[in-house]
Amino acid sequence: MILILVFLITLLFFHWLTMKPRNYPPGPPCLPILGSIPFMKTNNFHLYLQEIKKKYGPVIGFKVGMINLIGVVGTKEVNEIFTRPEFQGRPQIAYFDPGIMFSEGQFWLSQRRFTVRHLRDFGFGKKSIENVILNEFDDFIHYVIKDKQIFQVSGIFNTSVVNILWAMIGGNRFSYADKDCRKLLETVTNLFRSGDVTGGLSNTFPILRKLFPFFFKREISNRQTIDNFLKNAIKDHKKMITDEPQDFIDAYLKELEKKDPSLDPSFNENTLVRVCNDIFTAGADTIGSSIGFCLLYTVLYPKWQDVIYEEIKQFRENETGSLLDNRKSFPKLEAFLTEVSRCNTIASIAVPHKSLKDTTLNGYFIPRNTTILVSIWAVLQDKSIWNDPEKFSPERFLDDEGNYKKTDGWMPVFGFGQRSCPGEIQAKNIIFLFFVSLIEKFKFSIPEGHPRPKTLCLGGFTNAPQPFEVKIEPRY
Repeated sequence: MILILVFLITLLFFHWLTMKPRNYPPGPPCLPILGSIPFMKTNNFHLYLQEIKKKYGPVIGFKVGMINLIGVVGTKEVNEIFTRPEFQGRPQIAYFDPGIMFSEGQFWLSQRRFTVRHLRDFGFGKKSIENVILNEFDDFIHYVIKDKQIFQVSGIFNTSVVNILWAMIGGNRFSYADKDCRKLLETVTNLFRSGDVTGGLSNTFPILRKLFPFFFKREISNRQTIDNFLKNAIKDHKKMITDEPQDFIDAYLKELEKKDPSLDPSFNENTLVRVCNDIFTAGADTIGSSIGFCLLYTVLYPKWQDVIYEEIKQFRENETGSLLDNRKSFPKLEAFLTEVSRCNTIASIAVPHKSLKDTTLNGYFIPRNTTILVSIWAVLQDKSIWNDPEKFSPERFLDDEGNYKKTDGWMPVFGFGQRSCPGEIQAKNIIFLFFVSLIEKFKFSIPEGHPRPKTLCLGGFTNAPQPFEVKIEPRY
């Protein structure tokens, strides 16, 4: 009898913990302990949110175990999450320690300011990075697609992207035959493809990580592989540090020599590992996948490939300057790149936000420490903005005179507001230069007898194109 009573009291206690707060946004039902988990589809979560929006509206309330979580699907509401100060926190995610991506408050502000300022010194966002990117493209041609008539697009650009990023972070590059580099890239890919934007069981029920660590062995191993690589790189830098920093790691180590830890405890070697991790892993996966998506739409819409090639050809005939200095000379190319990122955005769900205090959204109560998942995809597919969002139409980004027209407020591919991606300029520069170089030197098409590639992406923390094959023909 006593055992039954204890069981019932325990059940009622957990039921109370997993109950939704009063005036919480509507959403799927809640069960004791599990919350809304049995009713949620975490695969392609953005599509699931879009589906249940018809029933619950643009702000959807979940309980994931004992965690308050809301999904935000409406364009107006997405804008509020990105711009209102009380929504700029970050939840704790299993195996993601605070660097820039998952920190908040003064810690985040200090690290972001330092990172953006010093990466700019080593080419991050600077036009001088153009030579580094174009030289890397030449190596890509030589080592990856030289003499090939058909090749598969599946993470094929990642080594090149890693080399560009690592030149700024660590001051050197990898050989295309480097086995350690391949292992590192496989680890990064596994990390992003296997990720669950809702946090997964390891985040919802942290005790499981201690009770059943073998279930999370792969997640732990992936993190350790990347961390060990970065720690070894930092160790090597400490042996060879000079008066004049040569890369980002040098600059950070120099800052540690000057800083008083008691005045800003966020600056330490562990944070350096985390910041490098954020830049390195996020950049390697997202930029490489973005170039892959560009090539996908190139073969699906050959008319646009011809239009872009003529634009590049005309520029070469009339100009001799830097490509990045003359981006305004490529309105059709810019429109194409923007439409690709709209149709297949790299992140359908933004990096999770967190409410920093009790507040409201659309009249609903949002408790402090609520995790907020924002659907970028919903904005990019909003019919009230795009009219025919299911159609691939770069023309929507050209005005009547053929000039490229920006629509930054409606294109939150990199987020916007204070939590926008600090690497946006760098990412856009790499994608632009790589794509210009690809189209200028080669013609791409679907190989005869091969199926038409699919635009449905591979999901995870971020998106990537499904593997597809292209025929490649040198233009000269």
